[in-house]
Amino acid sequence: MAGYVVKIMLSEGLDRGERKRKKGNVLATIITILAFFVAIKLLLDKRTEKLFEGPGAVKTIEGAWDYITSGGVQVVLRELPTVFYLLPFIVFLLIAGTALRRRKRKVEFEVRFNPEMRYEALEGTPAERVIKMYKNVVAGLVMKGYPYRKSWTHWEHEEMLREIFPDLDDLDVLTRIFEKAKYAGRLSDEDVEAARESYERLMDFLR
Repeated sequence: MAGYVVKIMLSEGLDRGERKRKKGNVLATIITILAFFVAIKLLLDKRTEKLFEGPGAVKTIEGAWDYITSGGVQVVLRELPTVFYLLPFIVFLLIAGTALRRRKRKVEFEVRFNPEMRYEALEGTPAERVIKMYKNVVAGLVMKGYPYRKSWTHWEHEEMLREIFPDLDDLDVLTRIFEKAKYAGRLSDEDVEAARESYERLMDFLR
């Protein structure tokens, strides 16, 4: 259970700025850590617990306890091999290690960020230029470590960023015009001017 919780924490809860930490998540983290240390203590402490009321257990052979209950029933408790006690911790470490390796893998965007990209220097139609500018902004955000997944749509990406930046007017404008350029293929002069202005302000932040 602890391994599963840690896997969820590492794979989803630690993205930089992807989600604001909630009180419930903090409490779950504390409980998980406490449970982990309790499990370690139980592993190191090999005292046998009494399962029934009675005269107590008497060790007869290595690894086994011969116990006579108050009703005269004989019960033999045999210790499991050490590997059975270590197995949950091995699984825990494997899950945590796998999750950490996945978190360290840097998500690459389809284009490389170009801090010097300007609308005037780009080739193609106005719509094609706006598409390139939008992708350059996204590449810059990815380069700075902000959340991004290839499976997200451009609107889902903006929504995730909105949890970090309350004011995303420029990105919203550029995203809207990018969508129009991508699917309609034509932009008005007003669209191009608005996209250029928003792009320049975003690039001032990314440079």
